[in-house]
Amino acid sequence: MNTPNKYLEFENPTVLKFDFQVNDDFDFDDTIDDTDISTLVEMPTEDEIDFNEAIPVYLTIFINYENDNSPYKITARILSLFKVSNLLPQEDALQILQDEGASILLSYLRPMVSMMTSASGFSAMTLPMLDFSDDDDEED
Repeated sequence: MNTPNKYLEFENPTVLKFDFQVNDDFDFDDTIDDTDISTLVEMPTEDEIDFNEAIPVYLTIFINYENDNSPYKITARILSLFKVSNLLPQEDALQILQDEGASILLSYLRPMVSMMTSASGFSAMTLPMLDFSDDDDEED
């Protein structure tokens, strides 16, 4: 298992989907809109998780998914099994799985996106760092 910190281990990130579609109707004379990136992090609910077992975390990224004025669209999905230290309270473990787990998975997709965009004749796209923390819990 790979160990990025003392609280989280993961193994064998697996790309489940990588769909790259060139927009045949894209007009290179038009101004390119900003790249639109959205993500979906999925894992079992707290009630379904056995913290003594490996926990699956899925990350799906959508690039230019709803942007018709973009040269391409990408949908990619990756999975890894994570183990969280039993030294952490379960609430903290869930947050680390969501934040750190998704960040780790994104780092495995980053070179694939760059390679595919550059190999298709476009400038290589480098996925930026993304914040996967849940801001809904913050107080005003």
